[in-house]
Amino acid sequence: MKLKRIVAFSAALMLTAGAARAVHVWEDPGEWWTTAITYGPTTTPLFTASELSLDLFGSYVAGEEHLNDLFKTNIKHGTWGGGVGLNYFITREIGIGGDINMGANGGKFVDQALGSLVLRWPFDPTGWAPYIFGGGGRGFDPHWEWLADLGIGVEYRVNPVTGIFVDTRYIWHLQEGSFDRIFFRAGLRVVF
Repeated sequence: MKLKRIVAFSAALMLTAGAARAVHVWEDPGEWWTTAITYGPTTTPLFTASELSLDLFGSYVAGEEHLNDLFKTNIKHGTWGGGVGLNYFITREIGIGGDINMGANGGKFVDQALGSLVLRWPFDPTGWAPYIFGGGGRGFDPHWEWLADLGIGVEYRVNPVTGIFVDTRYIWHLQEGSFDRIFFRAGLRVVF
């Protein structure tokens, strides 16, 4: 049942993203089509200021005792899931982002909602952009709690509107009676 909700929610977000993109398609369908489908050298910058993007990702979350036990994580003891995120880059290098994760753990629909400041280093001709990020948010499952996070990742832009990314972050719980987490994401980034 939970998987059906995740799929329905993701489909609704993709349709919403298509509707938001439809205005541009309506204004200049030829330009949008060539930008969305192209792969290879382009004269258009791959990373820009005032960039809004939607993330659709798969995730893996594992509980941690402490940061010094990070490399003792066993993949069998985590939770797989997915989520969505939204990013806005004020400049090419500085942005803000937020995401929600929905784990397949049988609990609440949304496990956590996090916001971050993102610093990226785009290498425009190559399409690669490593980034670091940190921030905080709220955990809903398994505990209602405040969270803080710090992470690192990399994005590869296929063209100016489509990218793939992978990142990881360490999440600290800020209240007693909970546990830290290691959080991995991999997914598709669509730029508007």
